[in-house]
Amino acid sequence: MKRNLILIILTLVLQSGFAQDYIVKVNGDEIPARVLEITAGDIVYHHPDSAEELASRIPKVEVFMIRFEDGTKEVFTQRLAEKDTAAVEVLTPDQLYLLGRQDALQYYKGNGTMWGSAAATALVFPYGLLGAAALGVAPTDVYQNKVSDTALLSHPEYVWGYEKQAKKKKIKKALAGAGIGSAVAVTVYGIFFASFMAMY
Repeated sequence: MKRNLILIILTLVLQSGFAQDYIVKVNGDEIPARVLEITAGDIVYHHPDSAEELASRIPKVEVFMIRFEDGTKEVFTQRLAEKDTAAVEVLTPDQLYLLGRQDALQYYKGNGTMWGSAAATALVFPYGLLGAAALGVAPTDVYQNKVSDTALLSHPEYVWGYEKQAKKKKIKKALAGAGIGSAVAVTVYGIFFASFMAMY
C-alpha cells in the first residue's frame, strides 16, 4: 500500500513537471509556466515552482511565443509589426524560422496558383494536370509576398521557414485548382458527348 502511494505521488509529480506551458521571450529565455490569461498588453501566468499561488505578469512585447502543454503554439509578432528592428536582431534562428512559417500561414494566399491550376487542367484536360503539378512545386518567392516586417527578409532562417510553409500551402492550392479544373473539364466533355450522342 505504501509503495503504491509513493508510485502515485511520483507519477503526479512527473506529470506536473512535464505538462506545463513555456513562455519563450524574444531574448530566447524560456519561462516554465501555467498561462492563466492573455490580455491586450500582458500575459498572466503562474510559475509552477512557486509555492505561492500569486499570478505573475509579463508584457506581450517581451514575449516571442507560448508553447502550450498540448503542443500548440502562439507566436506574438507585436514588436515586429511595430518595426522594432532591435527585436528582430535578438531572435534566435529557430525563432526566426518559426516566425517565417507563422507569417506564411497568415499572409501567403496562393490563389494565383489555384486558379492557374484550374485553368490549365480545364483547358487541356488531362494534360493540364502536369501544368497544375508544375505550378504546385514551383518555388515561392517570399520577396514578392506580404510579410509582417521587411527587416526579416535579411534573415535566411526566416525566409526558409516562410518558403517551406508557403510551399505546403501552394501544393494544397494547386491540388484544389486541379480538382476544380477536372470537374469543369469532365462536365463540359460530358455535355458535348451527350449532345453528340443525341444527334445520332
